[in-house]
Amino acid sequence: MDDDRKGSGGDVVDETGTEVVRLGPHTVQLRPENGGKYPYGNPLVVQGAERTAMLDACLHAAPVDVDLLLISHYHEDHTVAAGRCAGEVWVHERDAEAVRSETEFAQAMAVPASQMDRMREEFRWSPVPSAQAFVDGHVFDLGGGVRITALHLPGHTPGHSGFFIEPDGVVFLGDVDLSSFGPLYSDAESRIADFRATLDRCAQIEASVYAAAHHKGPYWARDEYLAALRVYADVLDERERKVLDLVRAGATTAEEMVGRGVVYRPGRRPAFADQVEVSTCGKHLVDLVERGIVAVGPDGAHTIV
Repeated sequence: MDDDRKGSGGDVVDETGTEVVRLGPHTVQLRPENGGKYPYGNPLVVQGAERTAMLDACLHAAPVDVDLLLISHYHEDHTVAAGRCAGEVWVHERDAEAVRSETEFAQAMAVPASQMDRMREEFRWSPVPSAQAFVDGHVFDLGGGVRITALHLPGHTPGHSGFFIEPDGVVFLGDVDLSSFGPLYSDAESRIADFRATLDRCAQIEASVYAAAHHKGPYWARDEYLAALRVYADVLDERERKVLDLVRAGATTAEEMVGRGVVYRPGRRPAFADQVEVSTCGKHLVDLVERGIVAVGPDGAHTIV
């Protein structure tokens, strides 16, 4: 458990080892034993007078007895068994097709057909053709004055969203997870410019509690949250500096930057490291070209302007 997580009182551990953390009068966080590290997560459950909502569905917390499942984004660890939810399933309009369609999901995630069986088995993944789409600012009324407002926070995925819960003053940040790994933006349609705008928006959010889908928090102190957000954002800037250094050293394409420390430290690397690094370095090069810092030639080679 992270040292920065401070309970608000009344926390309990159920028979599965899940810690039920009370974030407000109507809101709890369901934390697994590993603190929500992938492939697990830290979903929220919000109880109104008329309806109950779950924010994300995870391996240890399937959306069984809820009226609304609000998905922060289409990734497999946030949509566990979403197709079996008896209530309404909602996701931002820009991520909706990747939830509704297996083809769109696989394309967005760059998941080869050979890995879809793992998604179906490990994450109980299935398309949700009936998933409904929200936009930024959409309000879900749960009754009794309990409301959830969608906050579009793109960059991780095009439609990645957080949720603000009233009257509890709790904000759910989804995969703006404040981890030491830093922001992840390797999906096909992820954009660094979007992520930077999201980080700016997150810094402006005034809340009583800041809760992320993985790793860190919850944070009850705004100054501690902002400090964690700055450290998280610094990782993105540090990767940009490394990419620029590699361009100066003669690595002119994303492929030439793989294994050179931009995302993963040299040494032991996860099986998917090359794919993530090619995509991440490529995103930085595109962003640097868009900002006029780097130029790209007809042969695809990049140089400092």
